[in-house]
Amino acid sequence: MKLSTLLSISQLSLGSEEKLSLASSTPSRDDLIHLGANTEKTERMLAFLAQGSARVVFYGMECYPKQFYHLENPPFRLMYTNGLPNQAERMLMVCGTRYPDALASQSSYELALEAGANEVTLVTSNSRGIDRNCLYALKDSNRAAVVLCDCGLAAKRITNNALLRSFCTISAYEPDEQALSFRCLSRNVLSAALAEACVVMQAPSKSGAMHCATCALDLGKDVYVHSTGIRCGEVNAGSRSLVDMGAETIDGYADVAIRQKWPATVRIQAGSLYRFGPSCYSLGHA
Repeated sequence: MKLSTLLSISQLSLGSEEKLSLASSTPSRDDLIHLGANTEKTERMLAFLAQGSARVVFYGMECYPKQFYHLENPPFRLMYTNGLPNQAERMLMVCGTRYPDALASQSSYELALEAGANEVTLVTSNSRGIDRNCLYALKDSNRAAVVLCDCGLAAKRITNNALLRSFCTISAYEPDEQALSFRCLSRNVLSAALAEACVVMQAPSKSGAMHCATCALDLGKDVYVHSTGIRCGEVNAGSRSLVDMGAETIDGYADVAIRQKWPATVRIQAGSLYRFGPSCYSLGHA
């Protein structure tokens, strides 16, 4: 099957199973144009992939993330950088407000640093705030993260973000598509599907983090709230409401590890190896 054919099929207003069935029938270029494929879009995607910085995987391929098959409308096409995660990896979504206070910022860095040291892959976004703090920790410690993007991989918010170059980035959008509200929401669904559990660090009532938590709950995933997110104040109103609804409170990665039966042999401690704000850390065996 030609790549141009699959890229053309990916543009059509059909479900992924319908697109897969169409691909197996080897449609002609004219057939696809008649169905609504845009030749210029296909050429732009081919040109982007030819640059070599990103790759593409399609629904039905062996390396397509198995977690997405359980979604009601999984994306047919995913573009990604730096390799897709191993299907056997332990994955934890961490999310929170774009405007965290100092304690939540520090706590998110600590949680990510310890999770990464215990071979847990964090799933997060390209947003500022809590998500970015987690990525700083993982870059500092040379650990893995999967970043689900709310735009195409050629958008400036991705290409101009040097932090993202260290991690796997995944986008269900065409390379030049920009971030829009509905794309952020769709991105949250993919993040929740990919991870085994979700930690909300700090979230107002109306926030993307609350949408992430809702998606995770809808998918039957465990949702935990960090203790920094249950203090008073509007910035914690959403995370407090999750606890009121029954979400468990955790103080750090070690608590998540106990509940998920994940390893926690490496613990964060005071030291001089890593620095975030005024705090310095190192890692040691428990």
